[in-house]
This record gives sequence, C-alpha cells and structure tokens, in this order.
Amino acid sequence: MPTQPFWSLAALTPVSFAFWFPAVVFYDWLRTLGLPWWQNGLGCMVFMAVWAGLVERWSRRYFVRRYRCVLRSSEFPSEAPGSLAPASEPQRKPPIVATAEFWDYAFARLFGWAKGIAAMLFEFVFFLSLALGWWQRRLLRSHLEGARAGKALAGGAMAVPSGGGPSEGLMAADRK
Repeated sequence: MPTQPFWSLAALTPVSFAFWFPAVVFYDWLRTLGLPWWQNGLGCMVFMAVWAGLVERWSRRYFVRRYRCVLRSSEFPSEAPGSLAPASEPQRKPPIVATAEFWDYAFARLFGWAKGIAAMLFEFVFFLSLALGWWQRRLLRSHLEGARAGKALAGGAMAVPSGGGPSEGLMAADRK
C-alpha cells in the first residue's frame, strides 16, 4: 500500500508519470467494459491503491540502488554524499498558496483523527465538481448542435439558445 510521505514528495517528480499514465489507461479500459459508474469508481480506487504501492516499492528500490552506486563510486570518503555539510537554505518568501505541508497540518488541526477521511472527501468533491463541469459543457455542446437538453441547464451562465438572446435562457423551449 502507498504511503503519504512518499507520494507528497513524489507528486511533482517523474515518478508520478509512472503512476498516472497506467492509471488513465486502466480507467479508459474500465469504461470500455460498460460497467456502472460505482463499479468503475471502486475498480479505479482499488487499482490506484495497489498500483501506487507497487510504483512506490519499485521507486524506493531504484533510489536505494542508485544511492549505493554513488557511494561506491566516490573515490574519497570525504566526497560521499552522506558526509557533506548541509547547505544553508536561502531565505524564502511566504508562499502565495498553501503548501502541501500546511494542508497536512490544517487537516490534522481541523479534523484530528479523521484527517485522512476529510482529505479524501475534499479530493472527491473537487474531482466531482470537475466531472460535473465536464458533463454540463457536454450537454451545452449537444444543445448548441441542435439536440434537446434537460431543464437543469436553464438559466445557466452560458445558457444561450440558438437563435435567441442571452436573457431568454438555454431552455426557453422547455418552458413553453
């Protein structure tokens, strides 16, 4: 199973490509099976947990082998990476957005022992809002191409029926 400390560091490295590319391919493959949405979601959650754990295991082994090779190849013991004095870190400006460490701190402070559940729910709601936006755009596109969409799109920000003014709303024909 994957660990949070590893993935919080690996999220912005090429290791994440080794995770996300097969995950996207797996999700597309699941969609072709025609299963219900909840089975696709459950399958993706299981796959992503197992796949993240495997990628982490392989990455850790690779990094350990690489580090040992660097230690063996250094000619002088004083040049070994472990013996170097830590460099002084330059002064940083305050961040514009919250860092990953602060998110962890805030969730621990706000939710206590339920911080993992709260973080998962937050990510779920975020991706759900992206999915709903995609769905709405798809329905708007189909409506603008001549198909009839439901009343859910009536009065939306982008709701302009073909041939009508923006004040009429998307589904003026549905209200008649």
